[in-house]
Amino acid sequence: MTVQTVLSSSEPPFTWVDVVNPSAGELGEIAQQYNLHPTSVEDSLEPEHLPKYERIGSTTFIIVRAMDTSAAPDCSSVHEMTRKVAIFYGAEFLITIHRSEQEFLTAVIDEYISASPPRGTPERRKGFMPRLLIDLINGAIGTYEKPLGAAESAIDAFEATVFGEHDFTALLRRIYLEKRRVTQMRRMLSHTRDAVQKLVPASEPTAPLYQDLRENAESMHFYADELVEDVNNLLSIQLALASHRTNEVVRVLTVFSVFFLPLTFIVGVYGMNFQYMPELRQPWGYPAVMLGMALVTFAIYVWFRRRGWLR
Repeated sequence: MTVQTVLSSSEPPFTWVDVVNPSAGELGEIAQQYNLHPTSVEDSLEPEHLPKYERIGSTTFIIVRAMDTSAAPDCSSVHEMTRKVAIFYGAEFLITIHRSEQEFLTAVIDEYISASPPRGTPERRKGFMPRLLIDLINGAIGTYEKPLGAAESAIDAFEATVFGEHDFTALLRRIYLEKRRVTQMRRMLSHTRDAVQKLVPASEPTAPLYQDLRENAESMHFYADELVEDVNNLLSIQLALASHRTNEVVRVLTVFSVFFLPLTFIVGVYGMNFQYMPELRQPWGYPAVMLGMALVTFAIYVWFRRRGWLR
C-alpha cells in the first residue's frame, strides 16, 4: 500500500490522502481514523463495483470509473476497460482509493500537490474543497472522450465499407466488438451521471461548479448514447444486406429451377420408353419434343419478364 498526503491545511483544516492498492486491514486503519462506514469501505475494495453515490452522516462516498489508457484495444468488459476510484469526502478530509496509478488522477494530484486552500473570506475557502471533488469527477468523465472519439471514427470507417466488397463475417465481428465497447462506456457514464445528479452544492458560490459537472456528465453520456444508436443501425444494415444477398442467391436458384422443372418433366415422360408412346417412331418426333421444350422455356421467360422477376 502507498499512502500519500497530497494536500494538508490548517486554515481551513483539510487533508487529502491518496491511497494506492490497500489491503482490507490497511484500509481498515484509515477507516477508523476518519470514521468511514464499513460497508462503504468494502465497496471501495471491490474492483468491479459500478459508479455510485452515498451519503452516510457527514461523509460523502462516491465511486467513479475511468477509462484505462493501457487496456487492450479489443477488450470489451467493464473490468478490462475501466479502473475504479473510490472517493470519501468530508468537511475536513478527502480520501481517494485506487488499485493502480491513473493518468487523470495523477494530473489532478500534480495540480494540487503544491496548492493550498485560498485565504480570505470563508466563502472562498469553502469553495476550494468542492472544486477539488469536482475536478476529480470531471477528470474521470474526461477519460471517456478519447475512446468515444476513436469509436466514432471506427463507426464512420465501417459505414464507408457497407456496400463494398469485404469479409462479411470479420466486419460483423469488428462492428459487434465496437458495439460492446461503446455500450459499456454508456453504461458507466449513465451510472456516473446518476451519481453526479445526487451531489448537492455545499454553498451558493459553488452551485455553478456542480451545474457544470452535471452538464459534462450528461453531455458525455449523450455522446455515448448517440454512438450506441449509430452502431446498432450499422449492425442492422449489415444484417439486412446479408439477408438481401441470400435472397438474391435464392432468387437466381429459384429462377433456374423453374426453367428446368417442366423440361425435366418432359424428359422424364419420354424417358419411360413405352411401346405405344406418341411420336415414338415418327422421324420428326425428337425435333418436335425439343421444339416444345424450347417453347415452354420461352413462355416461362416471357412470363418472368412481365412479372419483373428477372431484374
